[in-house]
Amino acid sequence: METITMITFISGGARSGKSSFAENMALTIFKKARKTKAYVQLLYIATAKRSDHEMVQRIDRHQNERAKYWKTIEEPHFISKVLLKANSEDVILIDCLTVWLSNMMFDLDFNVKQFIEAVDEWLRIVRHKGLSLIIVSNDLNEGLPQSNLLVNDYIFILESLHKRIVNEADYAVEVITGIPTYWKGEKR
Repeated sequence: METITMITFISGGARSGKSSFAENMALTIFKKARKTKAYVQLLYIATAKRSDHEMVQRIDRHQNERAKYWKTIEEPHFISKVLLKANSEDVILIDCLTVWLSNMMFDLDFNVKQFIEAVDEWLRIVRHKGLSLIIVSNDLNEGLPQSNLLVNDYIFILESLHKRIVNEADYAVEVITGIPTYWKGEKR
């Protein structure tokens, strides 16, 4: 059986519409795959942590707004373990890379090499298992350099991960005010 792997990277500023765009894309891919393969799942890997009451309410609201097809997995750190458990050809949305990066920096004190190795592992798993993966991230490198060293480190690592993912991705899309611009791959 031939598996079709697809990696899509979606970025945009805060409240740009990137998550809604990513969810619609994932749902479309899932419904198409489900026509011929009943076992395909639609997974939402949420990287945010339930850190306080407001965040719990926000997470619950977002889960309730998504269609019934979604299976949400809250995983702030170890995305590879979720990818390894996925069925061949599942459709997976990771939202979002920027929150995952923060979690890993502050909770596990990862360095640049460890971040790149982790993301490379995701991409290897996706290709090996024939998954469709959509990764959502924020555009943060549009302004002036920051005076805070930690912020500059964060932006540098995020840029490195963006470049790594886009290099491997079949599609790279930037969303501005809900309008997608395809930088890599044909619009679908």
